[in-house]
Amino acid sequence: MNPVLDDILVAAALLASAAYALFALGPRALKRRMLSSVAGWALRAPAWLGLRSLAARLGAASTKASGACGGCDNCGSEGAAAEPSASGRGADIRIPPASIGRRR
Repeated sequence: MNPVLDDILVAAALLASAAYALFALGPRALKRRMLSSVAGWALRAPAWLGLRSLAARLGAASTKASGACGGCDNCGSEGAAAEPSASGRGADIRIPPASIGRRR
């Protein structure tokens, strides 16, 4: 093969690897900006490439608000507002030492 083409292919592979690592390990704000910019590029592409649906999906992914863990988006807000415990002291279980029996 042509050595120049070899160098271009290696550079493209390294660039793709670096972009993936930045996307996977980077902050969420960076991910959203990257997704929205790629969606913008896909919208500006010629219509015959058929990238309109991809642009719509990327745009939706960039505006999606995700929770801290990336899961259910409630971040424990429902669990904190749950009913108080019967003792009124929170989640601690209080057992008086006198009621604890000894093993034989």
